[in-house]
Amino acid sequence: MKQQYNIVVVGGGTAGMMAASYMKAFWGPTANIRVIYDHNTPGIGVGESLTPVFDAYLKVVGITTIELIQHCNATIKLGLKFKNWTHEGSEWYHSFPLNDAIVRLDQPLMFYNAIDAYDILHNQYDGAYNYGKYYFEHNKIPSANNLQYRHAMHVDATLFSKYVEEKFKDQLTIIDGIVNNVKVENGNITSIHLKDGQEIVADIFIDASGYSRTLIKNLNPKWVDISDQLPTNRTIPNPLFKEFDTIPPYTTAEASKNGWILDVPLSNRRGTGYVYSSKFTTDQEAKEDFNQWLLKTHNAELASDRIISFSNGYFKNLWIGNCVAMGLASGFVEPLEATSIHHLITQVDNFVRIYHGENLAFDAENYNRLSEAIYQNSFRYIRFFYNTGRTDSEFWRYLNENKPDWLVRKEEKIKHSFITHRDIEDDRWMFESTSFNCIAYGHGMYKNNTRIEHFLRSQGMYGRAAQVSAEIRKIKQSVESTSVDHKQWIDKIKSTR
Repeated sequence: MKQQYNIVVVGGGTAGMMAASYMKAFWGPTANIRVIYDHNTPGIGVGESLTPVFDAYLKVVGITTIELIQHCNATIKLGLKFKNWTHEGSEWYHSFPLNDAIVRLDQPLMFYNAIDAYDILHNQYDGAYNYGKYYFEHNKIPSANNLQYRHAMHVDATLFSKYVEEKFKDQLTIIDGIVNNVKVENGNITSIHLKDGQEIVADIFIDASGYSRTLIKNLNPKWVDISDQLPTNRTIPNPLFKEFDTIPPYTTAEASKNGWILDVPLSNRRGTGYVYSSKFTTDQEAKEDFNQWLLKTHNAELASDRIISFSNGYFKNLWIGNCVAMGLASGFVEPLEATSIHHLITQVDNFVRIYHGENLAFDAENYNRLSEAIYQNSFRYIRFFYNTGRTDSEFWRYLNENKPDWLVRKEEKIKHSFITHRDIEDDRWMFESTSFNCIAYGHGMYKNNTRIEHFLRSQGMYGRAAQVSAEIRKIKQSVESTSVDHKQWIDKIKSTR
């Protein structure tokens, strides 16, 4: 008879439902999973822009992209558009790899990022083997016939968590309750007690309770504070319910005087929000700046008084005793590049592959090592975005004048050579060297073409890179010829519900 894993998840928002459904789908009848949350308390409901790893989650739990378009106002995401990060009017894209193009790369080309280097050298960089600006400028997606192309999604987080709960309601035990007390002995949770008097015991407790950190805070976790290098700590969310003529297949991140503004296109609205630092501006000033942007960009006014406070940082150990913190309960790196749900998916995937029914210290150490490496990589990547050279406000001057040593060294590397997989890569990490190169190019850091050409020729990559770059451009043009209007395609899918 199979061993029964007895697992309790505290939290019924996006993190709780995704973690519970993933574990249940992965382990099946081996796992008895209970989800506890207060049905009268809504989740944060922010975090609608996702990464391609979300597709891996959908495949495990048996939910399709089409379902989410029909039931959760979801849209296709091919990447991100960055506006005004270096100066007013600047614009560049960070997109996802195009499957048909990336297969043309052999190991040396990929290791040395030779296609990126060659295209930058010849002033023809358009994402290299990633989706090009064509899709961004024309609001198109690759094909109407299938969804095998690599993509992420924009999704209504609140509708999504409810949809997952409905799909798994017969496989999970859902408990409407509020955790009132957590009993701890010798570094383990022995039981949790609900407000209605229920006592809950389990082998493993998953803390998916968001910023309240209902469980993990009782186990004396060590917080790693990164706010000195990433000082953003406030978000003003403001959904826009109005008719739009187009649906961009990308998230927009537009830099402002004291932070940046998020614009996420769903099929029924735009999810906009202002991310800023209270150290450099007041909440009232932020609201006024955000309102001006809304009027200028969408002819709408700020209609929300809501402000979400957060701290950039993470717990050094996410698995302590028999408790594992996931999602916002584990930490947070500001919403640029949609790291939060990506972290959650990697956390639960690592957990199901490490945990085998026994709570072993070795497994916890391994899990914590992997999790910390992912957070460190995400932090460095997001901090790299703020390396823009802007000095037009106290916020940007602070970021420009307080660079960590690793960032100074990376700047020196870019000035004299080119970033390769050797400089960044680790198979546990979220953002690879190609993504760092994309930012460096977008911010105008690659200025010495002589150095780039020397780099390619010294590695024996120049001729091969020229050949494959030309092949990839033809492949991309071919795929673009079958592209379709994003909004028309979304409207058609929704009409078939």
